[in-house]
Amino acid sequence: MNIPDLKELYPYKTELHAHTNPISPCGKLNADIVTEIYAASGVHSLVIANHLGPKQYNIRSEAELCRDFLADYETAVKAAEGKDIDVIFAAEIHFLGTNNDYLVFGICPDDIERLVSYVPTNIKKFYTEFKNDKNLIIHAHPFRDKMDDVPLGYVDGVEVFNLHVAHNSRIATAAHFARENDLLVTGGSDFHDPGKQSLCLMRTRERLRDSYDVARAIKSRDVIFDSFGNLIIPYQ
Repeated sequence: MNIPDLKELYPYKTELHAHTNPISPCGKLNADIVTEIYAASGVHSLVIANHLGPKQYNIRSEAELCRDFLADYETAVKAAEGKDIDVIFAAEIHFLGTNNDYLVFGICPDDIERLVSYVPTNIKKFYTEFKNDKNLIIHAHPFRDKMDDVPLGYVDGVEVFNLHVAHNSRIATAAHFARENDLLVTGGSDFHDPGKQSLCLMRTRERLRDSYDVARAIKSRDVIFDSFGNLIIPYQ
C-alpha cells in the first residue's frame, strides 16, 4: 500500500500534545491563538494537554488550580466555535518527587478536582485509584534527560514520537522499549512555540470528537503518525 492510499484510509489528523499559556507557563501562546493556528493548518482535533504539577500546585490553592486549568481549556473551546476543529480535554500530570510526566486521555473537565488532588502523590497511587476502562495513562517522552524509569505496570503506554525540537526524546529507544514491553504508542508535537505546530500528528480512520474518542483510538492500535507527510506505522 502506498502513502496516498494510507492518507485516504486515515484522513483525520489529531494533535495529541499541545500546551497553552498561562496555565502551562512554558507555553508561549494563549489558548485562543493556539486553537486558531491549528484550525488554520487543517488539523481536525486539538488535544489541550496542559501541565498539572508542582509548578502550578505550589502557587495556588486546589480550587484555584482547578479554575485556572479549566479556564485555558474553555478559552480554546470558545475559540473553536465556527471553525472545523474539535478541542479535546487532557492533562499532563507531574507528581511531587519525580521528573516524569504522564499524559492522561479519556477524561473530561469533571475529573479536574480528582486530578489535582493526586499531584502530591505518585504514579502508583494514581494509576491504582484513577485508572478505569475509559482512560489512558501514557508516560510522556520517557527517555529524555533526567527522566526516571518507566513504571511498568502503572502506565498503559509511552509517548514514542515526541517531536519537540528543543529536547532529545530518544525516539528509537522509546520505540524499542514500547515494542519489547507491548505498550501502546503515542506521538505529538509537544507544542509550545509559534511555528512549531503539527510536527507530529496522529491520523485515524474516524474523526475524534472528545477525549474518550482519543483513548479508544489509541487503544485500538489502528492509528498512524504523520510528520509533514512522512508517515509512521507504529504497529506491524
